[in-house]
Amino acid sequence: MKIQTKDKIFDVALDLFSKKGYDSVSIRTIASEVGIKESSIYNHYSSKKEILMSILKYFEEYFQGNPLDDENVRKLLEKNPEEFYHQGSEMFKQQIFEEKILKILKLIFVQMYQIDEIKEFFLNEILGGSVAFWSDVFEILIQKNVIGSDCSPNKLAEMYFGFSMFKLWEIFLKHEEFPEAEIEIMFDEVEEYHKFLLDSVRADKDD
Repeated sequence: MKIQTKDKIFDVALDLFSKKGYDSVSIRTIASEVGIKESSIYNHYSSKKEILMSILKYFEEYFQGNPLDDENVRKLLEKNPEEFYHQGSEMFKQQIFEEKILKILKLIFVQMYQIDEIKEFFLNEILGGSVAFWSDVFEILIQKNVIGSDCSPNKLAEMYFGFSMFKLWEIFLKHEEFPEAEIEIMFDEVEEYHKFLLDSVRADKDD
């Protein structure tokens, strides 16, 4: 199937941004890699900034939806939080091995200190959204007396998510490409950490 010009611009720009950095890539370079005139870019995107924002929007829409809205998922969380996490982790692993998602993650992690739009996206959509989700998870576990009532859902969410983000950030800083084996190991380490965190705050840990 023939790739539409706008999609090709998106793919080429994402590849270049993730490898060279946003500021190091010009519209002219993108056009050259796509194989079109520089002016032709503007038939599809008004600016390089608009290309970047479309990349971030793609990422946001890819992960839309809250698993806790599914009654069966909530029941699994209440009955077996370890299995809830494991299934969610496996699903997320499959999602981030999609090539575009890996490139966007690398772009975000490496460029969020240089590009205000990326920093804002990370803070609001990734950090804020994820901490809010995990805070809801821990709140449910408190309500169901799985973990102690003296626990702070938000603090637990920050501890869990902070470790996950650190491990991803470490991989993207160390490697030019995407080492699948190391990412697999990272998921195992994060799952082990999550189990440790959950066990440390269980309501019945002293029984």
